[in-house]
Amino acid sequence: MAMDQRGSLSAIRERLAAGEDPRGLMEECRAGMEQVGKMYESGEYFVSALIMAGEIFRQAADMLLPLMTAVEQPQDTRKVVIATVRGDIHDIGKNIAVTLLEARGFTVVDLGVDAAPESIADAVIAERPDVLGLSCLLTTGFETLRETIALVRERTLDWEQRLPVVIGGTAIDQHTAEYAGADGWCTDAADGIAVVHSLLG
Repeated sequence: MAMDQRGSLSAIRERLAAGEDPRGLMEECRAGMEQVGKMYESGEYFVSALIMAGEIFRQAADMLLPLMTAVEQPQDTRKVVIATVRGDIHDIGKNIAVTLLEARGFTVVDLGVDAAPESIADAVIAERPDVLGLSCLLTTGFETLRETIALVRERTLDWEQRLPVVIGGTAIDQHTAEYAGADGWCTDAADGIAVVHSLLG
């Protein structure tokens, strides 16, 4: 799979100019990143290719996200703590989720990537969010998801209401959510926003 940064971004501009929906273009970009992630995990791509693909996606997102959120009006005043778990440095899906959540009025505390379970639990105690979002693109991080959620549950046992936890990533499914102890799951940021709203009622 060849990567053409200039050509990819030029194609997006042309398709936007032709009137295509930026959400559909973002979905195509997300699917492309998913393929890159799979090729990285299989050994076909190395870290350098992953970084380059991420840069292309970031520039595409810079073009598309403002168009996707321009008509969104803030609808919520609740708080989300979000992080990519320890051992995973992918931040693209998380960053899209942050943008979409903020566009809907949520206060978002972004802990970044490679966040340790203890750091996430500490932030939950300090921030007292309405939702915790955990991102994990690599299947090798599933055990960390489980460890993180278990620690957060332990640290919030005395809370009046149970803290909803949503996990996200291209390899996440219902089985993973059950294994990790999450309340909801998603494979892309847009679906994740819907899951957050459903859990909050």
